[in-house]
Amino acid sequence: MAPREDKAFERALPMGHVAGTARRAPSTRAGDGISLSAATLDELLAAAEAATGSAAEPRAGTSFSSAYALGEGWRLFTAVLPDELGVPQARGVVLPRWTREMLDGREDLVPGGTFYRDHQYLLYRCALAYLRDVPLALHGHTGLGKTEAVRCFAALLGAPLYRMNLHGLSTTDDVVGKLLPVGHGKVDFQDGLVTTAVRHGGILLLEEMNATGQEVWFALHGLLDGSRALVLVEKDNEVVRQHPDCRLFSTFNPAEYSSLYPGTKELSAAYLRRWVSVRVEFPDTDAERRILLERFPDYRAEPLRTTLETMLDVSRMARRLLLDRARAFDFVLSTGLLVTWAQFSRDVGPVEGARMAFYDILDRRTKSIFRDQIFAYVTDWDTESLD
Repeated sequence: MAPREDKAFERALPMGHVAGTARRAPSTRAGDGISLSAATLDELLAAAEAATGSAAEPRAGTSFSSAYALGEGWRLFTAVLPDELGVPQARGVVLPRWTREMLDGREDLVPGGTFYRDHQYLLYRCALAYLRDVPLALHGHTGLGKTEAVRCFAALLGAPLYRMNLHGLSTTDDVVGKLLPVGHGKVDFQDGLVTTAVRHGGILLLEEMNATGQEVWFALHGLLDGSRALVLVEKDNEVVRQHPDCRLFSTFNPAEYSSLYPGTKELSAAYLRRWVSVRVEFPDTDAERRILLERFPDYRAEPLRTTLETMLDVSRMARRLLLDRARAFDFVLSTGLLVTWAQFSRDVGPVEGARMAFYDILDRRTKSIFRDQIFAYVTDWDTESLD
């Protein structure tokens, strides 16, 4: 059922967009959604239910009920963000799920169910960029869920996901496509992954965007400006217009931490202005506690509960040193590593668990800082076994 007209939600939205009047829309195109805002989450849910004629049901694996199913055909992504006066407002984007006709035999490209704790309303921001057809870049340290946010978003929409990992050796042939021999002295043009997504539609995720070179950036410029097209020079300058259901996302790590992310480059201002961006931060302690307790319920009881709190203290201290560039502490104890550490600590204890999860891969100097300035200060663990 398509959303009904509703004129109650004409308010400013984040990222420079203004919500239009909610409109009746068919559910066969990616952009046929609506943006909503209300004073409270309950009012927002009521408006979404009225617009679609379906009850809102929280989707498992997302935090604070930030994603909802509205029947089989619609998904609602929510956030609570301050308005221009600092007053919290409930925000929402209603999007249609992909239909079998839209997938056209590409069901194997739809991500499976995934656990994702959305600590920064990233699903809502992905949904807003998707609705407005604006390329969205998520940048921040490794292990903070940038890729998982886009993957979870695609899974909730039932959309095909095209992931391309860029690196220093990536070329336009990899991205756009190239001529390949097909026998009998003939050659044929084979689309690259980006061209495939642009031609057929889907969510295109360019990972490690600042690890590649300007040649690749320039090849993508046409997708990021008003033309929304790729030019296949080796295929007689064929122009591939962006499919109406194609959306662009990217991730990259902070280039200022060059020792942590070798090969990363500063993206040019001309390239960056073609994207809207969100810096993905470390979750706060409460959010990470919830992540760990949902993943590993046995940490709710002692003595593991005390161990968990100490691990959270360790992660806080490690991140404080990381962000203090004068310390030259180049190690990211990310949420992903914290989860791995907690997983092994249940079996072998926190010290050996740390060794298995991350400690043994550190260089000698970083090991010394971890052992003598973090573990020794924050914990009462016996760390003599750590060299």
